[in-house]
Amino acid sequence: MDRGRAMSGEKIFVAVAAVVVLAAAGLMFIGPSAPAGRSVVVYTSVDPEYAQALVRRFEERTGLKVAMRTDSEETKTTGLLNMLRLQKDRPDGDVFWNGELSGTLLLAAEGLFEPYASPSAAGIPHAFLDPERRWTGFGCRARVLVYNTAKLKREEIPANLEALLDPKWRGRFCMARPLFGTTRSHTVALVLALGEERGFEFLRRLRENASAGGAKEWIMPGNSHVRDRVADGSFDIGLTDTDDVYAGQRNGMPLGFSSIEFGPDWPGVYLIPNTVAILKGCPNPEAARRFVDFLLEPETEAWLAEQGARQIPVRAAVPVPAGLPTLKEFQPAVQDLDRVRERLEELSERIDKLVRGVEP
Repeated sequence: MDRGRAMSGEKIFVAVAAVVVLAAAGLMFIGPSAPAGRSVVVYTSVDPEYAQALVRRFEERTGLKVAMRTDSEETKTTGLLNMLRLQKDRPDGDVFWNGELSGTLLLAAEGLFEPYASPSAAGIPHAFLDPERRWTGFGCRARVLVYNTAKLKREEIPANLEALLDPKWRGRFCMARPLFGTTRSHTVALVLALGEERGFEFLRRLRENASAGGAKEWIMPGNSHVRDRVADGSFDIGLTDTDDVYAGQRNGMPLGFSSIEFGPDWPGVYLIPNTVAILKGCPNPEAARRFVDFLLEPETEAWLAEQGARQIPVRAAVPVPAGLPTLKEFQPAVQDLDRVRERLEELSERIDKLVRGVEP
């Protein structure tokens, strides 16, 4: 057989296999290819509307090209995590830009990130900095109760998550599946904060009430589905993220939201920062550092606050639009990040089975 043809066939097979694996993981490629050193490959779970706009700003400023690899609404970061784990020893990407924190904690502990103390991170509070600088947090969303304004007034919204156990909310509440994304992070942190026995008992009682004793499907595929089902009147209230509510309001949905905490035994609002890290052994380390520096600039946080998702800057000095709360106006819920990382995958599977009624 002709050696050149054989090698071409091998390359085609490898390329096809890679596409099959990525498709199975739900990953999508966005952006042109470019010569090594003049490009950066970014794995991101951030909503494409904002990720692509920021990428264009970076490309215009630097002349570098960015290729994005994204995942679906339903699986959130899970597909990205699995793909990056497969590539641990030889990554094909440079940067992991995650729309939440827990998945970043997992990969940091598994040794996938190269420590980098970006000069752009000056002023970011220590709560949003990995002690080893494997990742850095910025621009937060918050977990909130979304409600249908055609059916409820703001003063009627439950004061906290514990209040959802009241029989008057029977069959009227929904949330996203806790196996993925921000719902996974939130519910695992909740169970750990309360203690497993009490945390699981709360979720068991919440399932009973929200599902009307199992008669109503109350677990949605993702946070945007929660918003949509509240907007169309299927449910009166739901647990979701601020950016999903803002998007619905822009589209004319009859929605409002209220910041929410669990209750006196776990006070504070659960905040969800963006996180960014450089992949260890990445093919374009200099371009990766330039992209991370760009994301962590105060000007980028200000831009994120001005956009439709209205993300909350972590730096007090970054201005926010009128009407957008600042970080100091929240009492963030306290969580033990090491315990969240250690128990995340195990607990999220147990929580998922419990709230779906697969296990009692």
